[in-house]
Amino acid sequence: TTIQDLMTKSTEYKLRLVEERDIEALYEMLIEFISIPNACIHARPLPPFEESKKYVMKYLNDNENHEYDKWYVVTDKNDVALGSVYITKKNYVNYQILKPYQGKGIGILAVKLLMEANPKKRYFAVIHQKNERSLNLIKQLGFSPKAIVFEKIVEE
Repeated sequence: TTIQDLMTKSTEYKLRLVEERDIEALYEMLIEFISIPNACIHARPLPPFEESKKYVMKYLNDNENHEYDKWYVVTDKNDVALGSVYITKKNYVNYQILKPYQGKGIGILAVKLLMEANPKKRYFAVIHQKNERSLNLIKQLGFSPKAIVFEKIVEE
């Protein structure tokens, strides 16, 4: 994807800051995200809707004490939610494009727009080593490997 392609697509797709009206759509995205093998490096169970709603409301009403710095819904020109993207206060970038909209360059555009709207000297992305689509996407944006994350799960 070239910069010109991104500029053309940016008239079709936008980032809009998350609003209270997005809570249900964000929860549906979370349901899809959790169901995708290797989408995430940690296997957390789906939280109840009310817990997820509280998380979004904390972002909206108490951002100073929330881990996300900026959180956006990726939309088309008709404001239909296609995914979400956020940056944490520690400059970690995360993105999710819903399955029907994947493979169209929307993820690359969304992360590019996120970085343009939130200029930093350094960005990070944590991606499961078997998530080839996401690894490809982040490499296309100029990210390079920095570390290997190890995990040990202790059974209680």
